[in-house]
Amino acid sequence: MKQQFIQLRALQELDTDIKTLSDRAGEVPNRIEKLRSDLDKARSRLETAQAGITDRKKQYKLAEVELKAAEDKITTYSVQLYSAKTNEQYKAFLKEIEAQKKVKSGIEDRMIVLMEESEALERERVAAEKEHAELAQDTEGKVKSLETELAEIKAALAEREAHRKELAESLPPALLKHYERVRKNKNGVAVVSCKGDRCGGCFNPVPAQRVLEIGREDRIYTCEACGRILVPDK
Repeated sequence: MKQQFIQLRALQELDTDIKTLSDRAGEVPNRIEKLRSDLDKARSRLETAQAGITDRKKQYKLAEVELKAAEDKITTYSVQLYSAKTNEQYKAFLKEIEAQKKVKSGIEDRMIVLMEESEALERERVAAEKEHAELAQDTEGKVKSLETELAEIKAALAEREAHRKELAESLPPALLKHYERVRKNKNGVAVVSCKGDRCGGCFNPVPAQRVLEIGREDRIYTCEACGRILVPDK
């Protein structure tokens, strides 16, 4: 019977290890995804800055065309101003010249804003490019490390699961069935030590006589409160 207690302890330890390793294995893909997501965000910031610069350059070139058109109109109206035959024509040309000067001024103001925005975006692009390059290198190293960690965890899991199968098959079927039922209902913990006069699972008191009986390891006892299998605290 004492051999069965040894096997139960070992089985519980294996199941605890398997759960811990399984949880760790489940976390690794999420950690890798988070690293890649952060890298994608950095790449997106770089692409946004680059797209902004391209857009501002395009707008600036269009503004240059508009500015040239306004300047040409001012020149044309200025020439026509001196050929005006009536006072009304003269005033009309002056009005057109002033209107085109306002257009020109507006375009020049817009071009200044575009230049300032381009300069700011260029600073953002340089910073984003540096951030992305550093993060790409860091991410590559961390992902490789996590993939290695995952492979090691899977190898450890396979080893423990093989050992568990062998150990479970060595237990009496009725005892194994009881163990599995309790483990399923108690969040994976079916076997606990009787610590002093308390259950190591739910911490409810265990009668003194029962503690002595558990210490003999001549039969299986369960906690009256939580139903877990009680073993001596060793």
